[in-house]
Amino acid sequence: MLDVDGWTGSAPVRPARDNDSSSEAGRGERTCAVPEENNAVRGTFEEINVDLGLDIHRRDRFDPVPELRALMAEGPMAVLGVEDVPEGRTAWLAAGYDEIRHVLSSDKFSSKLLYRGTAAGFIFPGFLTQYDPPEHTRLRRMVTGPFAIRRIQGFRPQVEKIVEATLDDIEATGGPVDFVPHFGWPIATTATCDFVGIPRDDQVELSRALHASRAERSGKRRLAAGNKFWAYMNQVVTRTRRDPGDDLFGVVVREHGDDITDAELIGVAAFVMGAGGDQVARFLAAAAWLMVEEPEQFAVLRDRPDTVPDWLDEVVRYITSDEKTTPRVALEDVRISGCPIKAGDTVTPSFLAANRWNFPGPDDRFDITREKPAHVAFGHGIHHCLGRSLAEMVFRVAIPALAHRFPTLRLAEPDREIKLGQPPLNVEALRLNW
Repeated sequence: MLDVDGWTGSAPVRPARDNDSSSEAGRGERTCAVPEENNAVRGTFEEINVDLGLDIHRRDRFDPVPELRALMAEGPMAVLGVEDVPEGRTAWLAAGYDEIRHVLSSDKFSSKLLYRGTAAGFIFPGFLTQYDPPEHTRLRRMVTGPFAIRRIQGFRPQVEKIVEATLDDIEATGGPVDFVPHFGWPIATTATCDFVGIPRDDQVELSRALHASRAERSGKRRLAAGNKFWAYMNQVVTRTRRDPGDDLFGVVVREHGDDITDAELIGVAAFVMGAGGDQVARFLAAAAWLMVEEPEQFAVLRDRPDTVPDWLDEVVRYITSDEKTTPRVALEDVRISGCPIKAGDTVTPSFLAANRWNFPGPDDRFDITREKPAHVAFGHGIHHCLGRSLAEMVFRVAIPALAHRFPTLRLAEPDREIKLGQPPLNVEALRLNW
C-alpha cells in the first residue's frame, strides 16, 4: 500500500511505505490530499490526452516549473485542472515516487486505451506502449534479444567510432559550435539507426519523417510523414527477411521469423528510433549543458573516469527528459494514497516529479556524490525502457569522451540565455567553446 500520513500540503516529503502489495494502495484508512467531493475534473480519455489542463513542461532550466511544484505540494496524487470536458471521468497526476511505480506496475491500469481515437500522432502497429498483456508480453519477448547485454557490448566499438568521428568533426570545425545539431543529434541518430539496421545514406531523411509523423501540427502532414516512413521501412523489412543481418531487424527475424508481422517489426523500429534517437539526442545535449553549468562536478568527471556511473545515475534523475509519460486508464476502482481512482479515470505519471520526490526542496540539486539515487527516468513495470541498456552505453561512451577531448568546455556566450524548445525537454541551441 502507498499512502501519506498527516499530509500538510507544504513542500513534498518522502511518502511512507507499506509492505501490503494489495492493488488498493492506501487501504489503511488514510486521507487523500484531494477531498473526494472536489474530484470534479471530468472528460474523455482522448481529450485529456491532448490537453492535461496545465503546462508542466520546463521552460528555461531543468527544475520543475512552479505549476508542477504546486501539484507536488498537494500530495503524491493530484487532480488536473482540465476544463470543459464531458463524460464522467477524473484526470489525475501521479507525482509521488512510490505512487508512480504502483501505477506503472499494476494490472489495474491500461495504456492501450490511450490509442483509441487519440489525435496525438501517427501510431504504428508494434508500438509497445499501446499494448497491454498478453499482446505486450508476446511482442516484447520477441524483441528483447537485440538488447541483451552481450549484444550491446558487442555494439559498443561501433558507437565509440561514431562518437570519435563526431568529436573529430567538432574539433575540425573549431569553436564555437552548437552542440545540439553537432553532438547530440549525430551521435544518437547514427547509433540508433545503425542498431536498427538503417543504411547511413537514408538515416537523416528517415529520422525526419519519423519525427514529423508525431510532431507536425497538421494531421495531414503527420499522416503523410508516417506513410513515408512506413513505405521505406517496409522495403527494409522485406530485404531483411531475405537476408537477415546482425542488427535489430535481423536478430528478431532470425529468432522469431513468422511469429512477428512486418507491421509489428516496423512499429518496434519506430519505437526504438523515437526513443533512442530523439530522446537520447536531447539527453546528450542537456548533459553537455549540465557539464558547463556545474564546473566543479565536471572537473570530477574529467579527472576521475571511474565516476562515469555516478554521473549517469544522477544526470538521468536530474534531467529526466520526459516531464510525464503515457497516461493510464484505471480498469477498475482502486485507491492510491487514500485517493479514490474510479474505473475509467486517467492517471498521468510525472517522471520529473517522481525523480525529485526523494529529495525535497534544495536537496534535489544536481549532486553526483550522493548515494545511488532512486529514479524512474527509464520507466517502471512492464513498459520500462526497452532500450535502456543501449542508451546507457551511448552515454557511457559519449560523455567521458567529450570531457576528455574538450577539458575546457564552456559556454561561448555566458550572458546569453539558453532556451528550451518544444517539450519534452529540448535544448534549442547550445553554443560551446573550449
